[in-house]
Formats: sequence, C-alpha cells, structure tokens
Amino acid sequence: MILAESVDELRVVGLYSETAAGSVSYRLGDNDWKKVNLADELPAEAEILIDVARDWVEFISVTNPNAVYEVRGEKDRVVQVTLAAIVAGGPTREVTFPEASADIDPAFANTLVVQEYLGRQHYIREDGRRVEIKYGDILEVGGDVNIIGINNTLLLALPNGEDTTIIGPIRFTVENILKGENLYKYLNVH
Repeated sequence: MILAESVDELRVVGLYSETAAGSVSYRLGDNDWKKVNLADELPAEAEILIDVARDWVEFISVTNPNAVYEVRGEKDRVVQVTLAAIVAGGPTREVTFPEASADIDPAFANTLVVQEYLGRQHYIREDGRRVEIKYGDILEVGGDVNIIGINNTLLLALPNGEDTTIIGPIRFTVENILKGENLYKYLNVH
C-alpha cells in the first residue's frame, strides 16, 4: 500500500499536450494561469488546469523522486485540482532508479529508466505492444523507442546511474543506447 506523504513542492517530470488547443496550466491563488513546463517546481497549493482529454502531467515530490503523481485530462470536463489534493490521494505509483556509480547496478542491467519526458513517446515491446512512455518506466533490451514529435525529449538513466538525453523525432532500440551508438547520423551530436 502506498501512503500519502506531506509534500511542500512537486517537480514536473513528464508532460504531454497533444494539440495546439491543449495545454497544462497552473496558478497560485487568484493569479493568472501559466503554462506548465518540464522541470517546473510548484508548491503544493498550486492549482492545475487541464482542458484537453488527451493531455497529462506527472510530478514527483522534490524530496522523494520515487513517488509519482499523475494528473490526466478528462473527456467530459475540464480538470482543475490543487496539487495538495493530488498528494493527499497518494502517489499514482512508485518507481526506482539505478544507483549512480562506476559499476552497473545489477537490478537494472540491460535496461534504461525514464527520468523525464516531454511529449509523446512509445516503447514498443518485443511482442509488438506499444505503451506510452512515463516517468520511471523500465525500457528493456529487445524493445524499441519511438519519439514521435520534433523536440520531444527523453531523459534516460543508464544501468550505472548516469543519464543521457534523446531528442526526437527518432526511433531507436534500447541496445543502441546501451552500446553508446550515435543516433544522429547526419548531425555532429552525441
């Protein structure tokens, strides 16, 4: 059972807004609504607004990156809720990450772990099933990653706890990253 925690600030670690009409916004008190951005740190009293059903945002506690809180848009109504109410309901899920060291964390050998994402991305499992990539997802060898849009971004933890950033659109295998292959054949970036 996941228990609710006392949280002062939440950090945005995943953000998806599918259409130009949609956006995920926040405000404090009666102030104007502002667009939520990846890596924003928002106080628990912040109010979140999602006005498109296909949009969502994921947060973590600044003090506990393993507890994930998710707010999704809904088809029949605008979602407007305080972060404090989200936290009071408890985390959506709990995740773990490899420990940063020179050695590979055996619990995460041959995997990548999602530390942040911006935009829509799919993980295609060996059996062909597609799943939306979310914070804390473990991407295993044998699977492909498809970053769909321009400038959609994925921050991944390697098995030794170091991280790497991939910017789309691009499709690659988990093995490509674990082998350190250059994904951008026609650009001078790594």
